[in-house]
Amino acid sequence: RDGRPCGCGQNGCLEQYASGRALQREADDIANTPGLGDALAQVRAEKGSISGPAVSRLVLAGDPGALEALRRVATALGEACGGFQAVLDPSLFVIGGGVAELGEVLLEPVRLAYETALPGYGDRPVAEFAIARLGNDAGIIGAADLAGGE
Repeated sequence: RDGRPCGCGQNGCLEQYASGRALQREADDIANTPGLGDALAQVRAEKGSISGPAVSRLVLAGDPGALEALRRVATALGEACGGFQAVLDPSLFVIGGGVAELGEVLLEPVRLAYETALPGYGDRPVAEFAIARLGNDAGIIGAADLAGGE
């Protein structure tokens, strides 16, 4: 209710906490923290802003600030999945988008947050997590498929 304003007109939408833009926002915030955010601050100083791919490169290089930004985003996503599990009881969550290209580096903290947030963990079925195969191109591929449909 009192969450970040979203482009849709609401506040607190999941996309404001668990998306590529959320990762960039978290990285930009961490860049203001001396020590932890030094590499992120350097990217921002050189490029004028911190792009998602730049954060991903730093995550894969093991940069502590970028890893913290990813942990924050992954935690929001995992907690949301725990809530979805309690209501919908899916057997699989398929994660897509640009941040999902990080694969297991993303899914590990997502699973941890999911397990922590899931009501009755250990006494109910637990969903699997997978990365979407089409990545960021899924929307375009779907639109092309619909346009060429029978």
